[in-house]
This record gives sequence, structure tokens and C-alpha cells, in this order.
Amino acid sequence: MKKTICTVIASMLAVCAFAQEIKVKNGEVKLDDKTVAYVEGKKQVFDVLSLDKQYSVNAELKFLESTGKRWMVLKSATSGKTNEVDYKKFNPLNQQKSAIEAFIDKGFLSAEGLNIEAIENFINGESSGVASKIKEEANGANDKKKRIEKYQVTIDDSGAIYSAISKDANNNNKQIGNIKVASTTALGVQKYEVYDLDNKLIATWYNMSTKHPGYDKFLYEELITFDNKVIKIKYESSGANLQYKIGLDKTALNIVNELIDSGYVLQHQGTAQKK
Repeated sequence: MKKTICTVIASMLAVCAFAQEIKVKNGEVKLDDKTVAYVEGKKQVFDVLSLDKQYSVNAELKFLESTGKRWMVLKSATSGKTNEVDYKKFNPLNQQKSAIEAFIDKGFLSAEGLNIEAIENFINGESSGVASKIKEEANGANDKKKRIEKYQVTIDDSGAIYSAISKDANNNNKQIGNIKVASTTALGVQKYEVYDLDNKLIATWYNMSTKHPGYDKFLYEELITFDNKVIKIKYESSGANLQYKIGLDKTALNIVNELIDSGYVLQHQGTAQKK
């Protein structure tokens, strides 16, 4: 019981910490109107200083143009070493505030001011490798995009799926399966089902938090295959259109592309699986 109460209190304190009002203006950093640090320098490269201005750490904001993902390089004035920090929020009108939010998120800044020990330990510690990870993700996404382009997937208005991956010599039109809307509301499509050419159900996608037969977790914007593999696929709102056509549905197209990229080739896959 005591453990539960402590957990609740800790959660409430965390919420309160993030509820603080952050202001960065005229070189002053304020939390709930209390000055906790200072900033000096340009928008992308600047120093964050302690209240007595006896300590400073340099921050340089960087981003990968192809994805827009951002990170910050911190440099110690004491050791000259650097390390990288990612940050989730970005305000183009106040880039320094974006950095300060990351400082708070990482425990480098609080209502008590800069946590110099935490900052120096981080910078002089093991490399975070944030920039490398961001670039690797971008390269992976680019490779995936190129693979998907090669599948040449199209869907007609009846839900028939066509793709260049078709291996059937007798299938001149390259059809590999079908996709249909299985459930819809005023909010749009809530459920899609994907079938192979033998009308075997290969995968089901759910928009709202729903349980799938034989699977004990709730699914939200997720596709579940006949062998219980789950793939996250976001909804693109096209199902709510009054002039809706599945052939123009981006979510349906993304579902098929993700299936193929995950090794589900449709065609006669359901029958082959049972053999």
C-alpha cells in the first residue's frame, strides 16, 4: 500500500514539474516567474549560465534536413568535451526555450537552477550517440521507401490489390489479393480486412482500441496478421470522406505496403501456411 502511495505521489510530482511555466526572454530563463539561469548567444549556438554566472555550458542546436529530427550538442567549458541530447519539442520562434525544455527533461535544470554535476557527468560520460541514431533511422526509412516503391502497389475501387511482386504466370493483371472496409463510423474507417486470392483472411487493422479474437491485448491503429504479428500503422482520415473510394484510401495503401514489406506476399499465402 505504501509503495502504491509513493508511486502516485511520484507521478503527481512529475506532472507538476512538467506543468511549470517556462519563459526564455531577454537572456533570462524563468520557471514560474523565478529566474533559474541565463542564456547568452545566437539562436542555434548559445551558452546556458548558472545564476551566479560562474558556470556555463555551450549548446548547439542541430537537425537533419531530410527528416526534421533534432538534437542538441552540449559542450563543457571545463573539459571541452561534448555529448548529444535529443529533444521532443521545437519552437522556431524561441529555439532557446526548446533547449531549456530538454534541459529540464534531462534533469539538468530545475527550480533550484542548473544541476552542474548532472550536466558535467553527462557530457564527460559515455557518448549518447543521438545523432548517429537519428541518421540511421533516416537511412532506414529511405531504404524502406525505395523498397515500397518497387512493390508498385495499387488498389482499385473494388478493393482489388495489384502489385509487381505477383509471381503467378497466369495472373496477367498482377492481382495479389483484396482489401475491404469491415467497419466504419462517423469518425471514419475503424476496421480493414486484407484477404489473399483464395479469400483467406491475412490481416486485420483496427483504428479504435479493440481486441482481436485470439489476441489478449488491445489494438489501436495497428494491423494484426493471421499469425499474430502486430504492425503499427497510423490512420490518415481518408475514410471519413463523403466521396470515399478505397482506391484513393492512403491508409489502405499503407496497410498493404507494410504487409508486403513485412514478408506477407498475399496471393495464396493462407493456403500455403496450412500445408
